[in-house]
Amino acid sequence: MVAERGGNAYIVSRLTEIAGAGNVLAQPEARVKYANDQYWYAIAATAAEQPLSKPDAAVTPETVEQVAAVVRLANELNIPLTPWGGGSGVQGAANADRGGIVLDTRKMKAIRHIDDLSLTCTVEAGLACRDFEAYLNTRGLTFTHYPASTEWATIGGSIGARGSGVLSSKYGKIEDHVLSVEFVTPTGEIVHTPAVPRHAAGPELTQLLIGSEGTLGVVTAAVVKLRWLPAKRTFGVYSFKSLEEGVEAGRKIMVSGLRPAVIRYYDAHAASHSLARAVETPLPDPTMVLMFDGEYPALVNAEAETAFSICRQHGGIELPASIGETWWDRRYVFYYPPYAPELPSIWGTVDVVADFAHINTVYHATTRAIREVVGPEWNLSLNTHFSHWYEWGSMIYARMKIPTGPSDLAEAKALHDKIIKAGVDAALAAGAVINDHHGVGLRLLPFMDAQYGAGMSALSQIKHGLDPKNILCPGKLGLG
Repeated sequence: MVAERGGNAYIVSRLTEIAGAGNVLAQPEARVKYANDQYWYAIAATAAEQPLSKPDAAVTPETVEQVAAVVRLANELNIPLTPWGGGSGVQGAANADRGGIVLDTRKMKAIRHIDDLSLTCTVEAGLACRDFEAYLNTRGLTFTHYPASTEWATIGGSIGARGSGVLSSKYGKIEDHVLSVEFVTPTGEIVHTPAVPRHAAGPELTQLLIGSEGTLGVVTAAVVKLRWLPAKRTFGVYSFKSLEEGVEAGRKIMVSGLRPAVIRYYDAHAASHSLARAVETPLPDPTMVLMFDGEYPALVNAEAETAFSICRQHGGIELPASIGETWWDRRYVFYYPPYAPELPSIWGTVDVVADFAHINTVYHATTRAIREVVGPEWNLSLNTHFSHWYEWGSMIYARMKIPTGPSDLAEAKALHDKIIKAGVDAALAAGAVINDHHGVGLRLLPFMDAQYGAGMSALSQIKHGLDPKNILCPGKLGLG
């Protein structure tokens, strides 16, 4: 879709008036730079010279006022606008699959203010999580949001995808870190949500934006919670003879009020392949890595020992704590070669969440469905772990890989989609919610009706009310 008044050249000239020539890319360059995020099919399509993302232009504004002006321009020209953070999303949300303008937020990366009394910070949406954390650490502070993609993921991207990090079991997902946001509406108004989330001044507008993947507004800044860097970290590692024993130990830990900063539980295949490879230790059985942290060492030790006792009561066999320390030091290696998959492989994650009443059934149904849907000729591998725990349940991260997929792109996509559909359908039928922290994007679009039912009508009405011309990310989340 291209504006009639002069086409691409006209779009570029108008964007240049708003943001300056150095912050605008015309179509050829824009389509190269923003060809894909980290969604497998987007990567494969780009490699096959059939890119999903086809922006007519791209702009990198430096102020919220410029963002608002770009959004108003998109409305004036009636063309789509897709926000872009670090491009690290794995579901396809950042692809400009209907053309229009890509709005890259990464020049909006200022740390506007740190409140040392309240331990909060106003930070712009384009700052990478890794860079934000590095700066905070120089002041003895931490954000406690450590996504696997921290090198690339931005604050705004984390908010848009409702992302999570390795410390979520204690400190929460991104929605638990955000007090308020500054955003630009789909029609170009600048809005600041109420300063704190604990209020009874009507519905919580901040939370409406979190997880909306750019469909309801462009987040330009946020006020987020900070903490002091912990004075102590204590690790514990336990193996279990059965998956269910470890799940029950994790459940008892979480419902008791204990809060490990990390509780990651790998099934036997993931422990013996993925985790064992990273920590360079044989791990033949389901294995749980726990970490407790805090400002008061005595409290950290007491909480950890109580949790470790629960593990032993449920059949846990204590392994060297150094395994956990090594995992912590190498926690990001899973997302780089040689651990991370590359073409011509097919890969993807069925990432679902459920309460404790359903979690074991969801695990078995989901992993069984994924394994059974493809023939042995594809040599599918499946590494599954429970990586984010709550006082009411946990999530299941089932990562599949086919070493070499079909050479034909359409056939490869059909195989990928068949595997994802089998896993998601099975998870839904067993009582799960279709995603915990990666978002919906393009990959999970087909499942939104099944997830929400009649609720999709309510979401669509919200989208139409805020975005009457369907400018922001049309079609994403199944909206517009």
